[in-house]
Amino acid sequence: MRLFSFTLASCLFLQDVRCWGYKDGVLHNSIWLEQAAGVYHRESRKGRYQLTYKEAKAVCKYEGGSLATYDQLEAARQIGFHVCAAGWFDRGRVGYPIVKAGSNCGFGKVGIIDYGYRVNKSEKWDVYCYNPKAKECGGVHTDQQKLFSSPGYPEEYQDEQICYWHIRVRFGQKIHLHFLDFDIEDDTSCLSDYLEIYDSYDDVSGFAGRYCGDELPEDFISTGNVMTLKFLSDSSVTAGGFQLQYFTINSDFQAINDTNSFT
Repeated sequence: MRLFSFTLASCLFLQDVRCWGYKDGVLHNSIWLEQAAGVYHRESRKGRYQLTYKEAKAVCKYEGGSLATYDQLEAARQIGFHVCAAGWFDRGRVGYPIVKAGSNCGFGKVGIIDYGYRVNKSEKWDVYCYNPKAKECGGVHTDQQKLFSSPGYPEEYQDEQICYWHIRVRFGQKIHLHFLDFDIEDDTSCLSDYLEIYDSYDDVSGFAGRYCGDELPEDFISTGNVMTLKFLSDSSVTAGGFQLQYFTINSDFQAINDTNSFT
């Protein structure tokens, strides 16, 4: 038993590449994949970098989760979880996961950009939560095709929701997003409730559009193999929500999978 535990620990903590494997061009680990996908990023409903450590813990607890540990965040990063926003995680630590180095995010480094343990717990950041059972709102998706929807769909979504869906498929493929149903509180500038699409693996770069109302958005095709969706609702007025599907396409814009096979 000790040898088995040591082997698992070595795989995660030492990042032994032999413990990992490729499936459909995406790095996976069969033991930790499901747990890693339970890591997600949240920001305050007031905007970015507005949560003290106490408030950050409350956000995760409210959703039935807890602050992510460093190792859970790193496990998620290993399968492509990339967010360019510093947040609290376990034991008062602050940082964020970077998959691909960039000049404007991560100081050109790859890994967990670690700000260390913060002495002042009143500092304000975002938060990284962990809840492997919370699959309704957001998550990391590496499937070749997927059907997902707003929280509670087909019932109305609730107030004060923030959901991120990070999609990553194999290199050389693109993501075709197709909306099946759409009803989000309407206002002139989509400031109250909205769905945003980013042609990147975070919500910092690659902004492609913000949507609300009840008209189906047009199909969207990514320029690369990653995409991010962000859904936000404020503290008043809800609507029917949305349902959408994505599927992968090759360079000739031919669907790789049968889009009628969604379940």
